[in-house]
Amino acid sequence: MGDSPPKYGFLPSVYSSDPDKYSGFALSYGMPIPYQEPLQSPTPESLPTTPYPLVNPFQNLTTETESNEPLDIGAPRTFTGGYSWQIIGPESSFPYTSAVRAGRDADGSPIFVGRAFHEGDMVPAKVHPDKRIAYISYQGEEIAKDEYEVLRSGEFVWEFACNGEIPIGAIVIGKTADGEDLYSARCLYRGTQTPGKLHPSHGCLYIPFGGEEVAIQEYEVLVLK
Repeated sequence: MGDSPPKYGFLPSVYSSDPDKYSGFALSYGMPIPYQEPLQSPTPESLPTTPYPLVNPFQNLTTETESNEPLDIGAPRTFTGGYSWQIIGPESSFPYTSAVRAGRDADGSPIFVGRAFHEGDMVPAKVHPDKRIAYISYQGEEIAKDEYEVLRSGEFVWEFACNGEIPIGAIVIGKTADGEDLYSARCLYRGTQTPGKLHPSHGCLYIPFGGEEVAIQEYEVLVLK
């Protein structure tokens, strides 16, 4: 891919190349357009088909705009449904009070909803802030990521589904390299409540667990109220 940015997700060099400039985090470039009007309860017709346009506002990033105003990318923005994404790097502080909780690990530590870029895919992730790591499942493996995005705020519920089904109101968390939408879902597994990627065409949820990618048929999907 050379110097071109990934097709989906964020550009890690935005925060890793100059931590002081970006205060350890920045916005991803794959995000929805901010809303201006008061929100109504979502309907199937009003829900976005994807939570982010495939554009890259950081592609020509400089320290100043054309009007010499400093760039303001130091905090997440709020979008349709009241949610936002924040990039987290190895040295970033974690937004415990506003991050969307997904479950709990066997040792009692909290797990949050996230996503990370890998091999052309933007993959829903389970975020372990106590370990400063997010885990994704990919081609049979559990893969650790120290650069990822965490989901913040929003009016969410978890809705039961099975066998690849997607409830009305589910938000798109990621995409495969060939364009298939991916969702965040969770399940109870070996004493944990673990989130992973719901892959509709595969008819299951995949969770990263114990170094492996585990397929689950019954799960709860992250849905906007």
